[in-house]
Amino acid sequence: MRALDRFRTERFAVLYRWVLVLVVTGVEVAVLGVWLALFDGADPLSRSVGVGVVVLLVGLQVSQFLTDLAVNGTAVGFPLGGTLAVSVSETVLWVGWFAVVTALGGLRGAFVGGVAFAVALAVQHTVETNALRGAPLTERLFDPQTVGYSLLTATAAGVWFALNTRVEGAEPAVDLVSSVGLAPATVGGVVLATGLLVEHAMGVVVARRERDEARTPARRGYRSGTRAR
Repeated sequence: MRALDRFRTERFAVLYRWVLVLVVTGVEVAVLGVWLALFDGADPLSRSVGVGVVVLLVGLQVSQFLTDLAVNGTAVGFPLGGTLAVSVSETVLWVGWFAVVTALGGLRGAFVGGVAFAVALAVQHTVETNALRGAPLTERLFDPQTVGYSLLTATAAGVWFALNTRVEGAEPAVDLVSSVGLAPATVGGVVLATGLLVEHAMGVVVARRERDEARTPARRGYRSGTRAR
């Protein structure tokens, strides 16, 4: 009976975790959509840009709260300071990416901005993992495990941006999407949602695994190059 109850509890925990991942993805897609609408074509010193930054920061902080629940559950207190720092840095990354892409313009801007964004996201995701597993934010600044989904997120963001803002040089892709009866903005949103879903799913898996390894003395000693006796 206890085994059955434990099995049911574990199944519920897994379902709860992945529902949270879906909610986090939905929140970020919605927030980024509002943010882009406020930023696109606006003067850098305008009220619209200021509101966009606040919307993005608040949305990313909500995302951090839900991600922490997915990784640690309710048994661990929410690390407000660490996650707020992560939200602020991610807001800076999105705004910086937008600035580079729009300043350079066209496909060149999308490529250069995308590469820089992917590299920065790999660091960002490593720091986020540090926060989620309760380690100091700067304990590690690069984890190879984050490279794949950071690159995917940057690529998805580039496609989303190009289809929503009609980047110069992306007309063939926009025309192709339109020719099959689909709205470019909708397709861009689906691409972004897919990239963010994979990012958050992988981020939760990595953070939970590293948190569990950090709690196991033998594994921690092995990873640091010492054997547990």
